[in-house]
Amino acid sequence: MGEFSKEELLILDKSIEQIELQISSGIYENGDKDRMLFASCLNDEEKEELTKKEIRKQQKKLARCPADISAYITAYINPSEFDIGDDDYHQYRERIIKNYVASTFVEVCENLLEHKFTTIESIESEPDYFWEVLIESHSYGVEDIHISNFIKFMIIADRLKGYKSILDTIETERLQEEYAKMTEDEDNEIYKLLDGVRSKDHTRLQLFNIIKEQTNLDPTSLKYFLNDIEVYVFAEKDDYECNYSFEQVEEALESLRKRGHSEEDMMRLGYIRKYPSLGILGGKKGEITTYIDKEKLLFPFEFYSIYEMQGIIKAELAKHNKVQVGEKDSSSKSDKLKVNLSVPQLALLFKMINDLKPTVFNLKSEAELHRFISANFQTKQSNPEKGISTQKLRNEFNSPDYKAIEFWEKHLRTMQAEIKKLK
Repeated sequence: MGEFSKEELLILDKSIEQIELQISSGIYENGDKDRMLFASCLNDEEKEELTKKEIRKQQKKLARCPADISAYITAYINPSEFDIGDDDYHQYRERIIKNYVASTFVEVCENLLEHKFTTIESIESEPDYFWEVLIESHSYGVEDIHISNFIKFMIIADRLKGYKSILDTIETERLQEEYAKMTEDEDNEIYKLLDGVRSKDHTRLQLFNIIKEQTNLDPTSLKYFLNDIEVYVFAEKDDYECNYSFEQVEEALESLRKRGHSEEDMMRLGYIRKYPSLGILGGKKGEITTYIDKEKLLFPFEFYSIYEMQGIIKAELAKHNKVQVGEKDSSSKSDKLKVNLSVPQLALLFKMINDLKPTVFNLKSEAELHRFISANFQTKQSNPEKGISTQKLRNEFNSPDYKAIEFWEKHLRTMQAEIKKLK
């Protein structure tokens, strides 16, 4: 917006104010309706069903969003930490509106300055009614249908965000209740089993055998076992975090800073996240909340074996979902991409991509990437049955092989030369 004149900036501000007013009005009107709907529910089950129903309804509405404004709506629904920055909820929404108006009102500004306004004073003296009518008209190059769609779908997007936040809260409460039931019995066998898995290093084969012993790989049993693990991780991770004081967290963050990590680096690597509060749990709506991932920061491998179990169970469930009548037995085996690379070369390739700024992969942890590589790739030397060891990948990420570095140093030069030819 620095390229605009003072007169153009004032016109944009007046237009933004009116569009923001209409969006806010629609949001507050929906808020009243939603409170009425929730008040009519008899119990928590009805509230959860209502929330899921409304999410599906808003998603269907968003499916009709025109392509030319979809990028703005997507940015509003799923903002990254870099998108939000230090803005609160309202400031971020206003920034999206500003970006939209700045990109679509260039011709409008030119027409208004050519045919109506000559000075800043004449713009400032124009009553609010003029700007309200302007964005709903087809005058001065205003695309009223385009603006109407933007307002409409921003309101829908806000409603979807609110319902998704409520559903997240419901899910958190459900996990807490299930964990409380699980731990009431001190002799809970599943709890003891998972404690044992967590306390030792296991190969994937050992973990697979544990899962097979518990479920016989029956799809229904696998689903129940996976749910038990999710409840266990949810609560145990929360308890484990309590072992660390505020000072220890700050020391760990300071250690990263001393190693040259900026706040942007720590956000990119997943150590911290920022997001605007929606005011669902009593917090101030729009207030920026900073979340520190204590697991990644302080105990990244404490639940590693448990996550490995989850990955194996999901892979087994995926096999069952793909099985069809008459399908050959061999089709139940997961197909892996065969690459003419060594494990160190493959690991370094993914490490380089993962270290790019801005981030390319949307990951909760580096371990998630290790599991993805192990599950989907087969190298020249890796065993087709056992696959690539995630422990091996972890080691290669932390300490890349020198020959692998030389390999990619050579091929990156080749790729750069090929890219130049494409210009």
